[in-house]
Amino acid sequence: MRKFFLISLLSVFIFSAAPAHAAKVVVNKVVAIVNSEPILQSDVKAFTKRLRQEGGVDESLIFEEAPLKVLKSNSKQQLEYLIREKMILSEVKKLNLTVSEDRLDSEVNSLAKRNQMTKAQFVEFIRKQGYSLNEYRQNLKSRLERQSFYEAEVISKLRITDEDALNEFRQKNPNYVPSLNEYTISQIFVPAKNIGPKAAMDRAVLLKQRMNSGESFEAVANAYNAGTSAAKDGFLGTFKAGEFNQEIENEVAALSEGGVSEPIKSRQGVHIVKVINKKNTQDPQFLRIKDQIKSYLVEKNFKRQLKNWFESKKQETHIQIL
Repeated sequence: MRKFFLISLLSVFIFSAAPAHAAKVVVNKVVAIVNSEPILQSDVKAFTKRLRQEGGVDESLIFEEAPLKVLKSNSKQQLEYLIREKMILSEVKKLNLTVSEDRLDSEVNSLAKRNQMTKAQFVEFIRKQGYSLNEYRQNLKSRLERQSFYEAEVISKLRITDEDALNEFRQKNPNYVPSLNEYTISQIFVPAKNIGPKAAMDRAVLLKQRMNSGESFEAVANAYNAGTSAAKDGFLGTFKAGEFNQEIENEVAALSEGGVSEPIKSRQGVHIVKVINKKNTQDPQFLRIKDQIKSYLVEKNFKRQLKNWFESKKQETHIQIL
């Protein structure tokens, strides 16, 4: 899951860092306060410049009601975005997720190494893009802290199970039917040999009515099978797919464990079947892509969970727009 939130070299220090001349903007007005954190007029001006750069903002904080296209021209939504950033910053401090200078040094060195650069080459590369190392470090610090917050307060709250992944797989593959590996069943069998098919069905219907009236399958089976060689409770055994009558197998496939069928007509007579246990094999294709589906579901549900967090947190956050 972490891979989805990894910070790439280009997206962080080329596209996301504030230009060097932004530091020269004169701070002359507080436009909002989030808890004790001010949002300055210079922050708003710097943000409009960030919006003109690809990857200049955190897409996780851009919601559907104000996509990037709207955000570029809507000053109210720009301030809302900056408020969200400040809310996360407050939570970072509260949860002690602040990134240390030593951690920043380690991250910078690691990025330089992964890109086969010495520290000096890395700094020179940043400089040629028009950014100072200090500006890059501050931007990286913010990204790392938000990433830690996302993992601690958003991703960890998402519960994506194998069943969720299978349901998603089924939705994308409507013709998918899990193959039945094996099933254990009990049955009441009314043979048609001596009494004929119609009488056998009539008798089976009466037996099923007794179950519908409250008698257990086992009680009806033992009473009906008394004096015969049938096993206790009508137990028949465990079978693999394709080893039993097709008519009965079709019914078994549609029943849950513990389920009892309606009377089933076969060439031999009429059956009432109870499923004791069944095991479904999972599609090999699903097993191959299960982890990918779970990652997709985390990504799909991440913004919803984050948005819910903001809505809840606003109730306890002091936000003052000046």
